[in-house]
Amino acid sequence: MSEVVRPRGITVVAILMVVTAVLTVAFWAFFFAEYEAQSQSFLARECDAWFLWERSFPAADAWMAVTCLAGAMGLWKMRPWGLLFSLVSGGALIFLGLMDVLFFLQNGLYWPVNFEVVMEMVIHVWVLAFGAFVIVYVWGKRGLLAGRQVR
Repeated sequence: MSEVVRPRGITVVAILMVVTAVLTVAFWAFFFAEYEAQSQSFLARECDAWFLWERSFPAADAWMAVTCLAGAMGLWKMRPWGLLFSLVSGGALIFLGLMDVLFFLQNGLYWPVNFEVVMEMVIHVWVLAFGAFVIVYVWGKRGLLAGRQVR
């Protein structure tokens, strides 16, 4: 059986999945390193529930990061399980993004806009857009990842 050549787009998606996982881990490292400051942040002052809400995400974000890394590795190696974990991570990204956006909308946390809010907006847009992109793009390449062409 001949080796499947990895398309440039799959390489880019794999790299972006690794970057997403690494930045997620970095976010939580910073969050817990600056735990006291986070509990007094703008968002924590604006909404009493924000800090408790934020603290409920590490396990789900860890799952997303692990599936991103597994998906990236599988895509890099052009293995069928790369398709599986990429789709799982795309779904996890969308789920996390929707939960965040709905919480922010329900609690009026997108206004007033400041650096902290902009950073949250960037995260929300990234997880929703990148999650959807991963699902659509990788699904379109499923034939290559399964070792056969899909027309």
